[in-house]
Amino acid sequence: MTTTIDTEALALQTLSSLSQRLARIEHSLVGTQLQNPQNTSTPLSLHAAKINHRDHSIRARLSALEAALTRLANHSRPVHDLLTLHASYPEIFADVLPASQPPPAGGLAVAEKAAVVLSAAPGAQGVASQLVSLRDLPVPDVDVSVRLISLQPRLDRLTVMQEMQGREMAELRRRSVKALERWYEVGVEGVNGCFAEWDERVGRVDRVVRRAEVEKEEGQA
Repeated sequence: MTTTIDTEALALQTLSSLSQRLARIEHSLVGTQLQNPQNTSTPLSLHAAKINHRDHSIRARLSALEAALTRLANHSRPVHDLLTLHASYPEIFADVLPASQPPPAGGLAVAEKAAVVLSAAPGAQGVASQLVSLRDLPVPDVDVSVRLISLQPRLDRLTVMQEMQGREMAELRRRSVKALERWYEVGVEGVNGCFAEWDERVGRVDRVVRRAEVEKEEGQA
């Protein structure tokens, strides 16, 4: 008898918790609690609570919660789609891992973690030895560091001078290219054109001279 009473009390407590969750979901989705169709001044979740208060049977309270959920689904598209998805594909809402097998900590089993650690152990030892060697390196003399720091202004001036020389060399290259192009246009192509013109003129003169000689020979004959 005690077991039956405890079971009923647990069921009623579960239904009460579900009613509170439904009220919070209703407030989050709708903004204001839906009204009971029989009494527009009473929110639907409170109407279910009143039914639960009048009738403490598990069947009545469960029916009231189902009616409240149905009305919420009719007024909220996300809830309606979620219930439809649950009815069509219930396996989506099932637990991925069985309750009897808790997920391993960190997503890896102990053997897998041990394998990862053992495979990375040589690398860790190498890094440790390198750090030890860096620690054993002697610190440079202070005078050497001071002299190097004193050379920084000179290095800055040399850097500026190098940049200026680079710009001058770029300008000289540009001018050299233009001079080479001009020399090629005048000295090579111009001379070739001049020689071609002279050759053409010499050819014309040669033809005139030959024609005159032929006419002279014919006149003497």
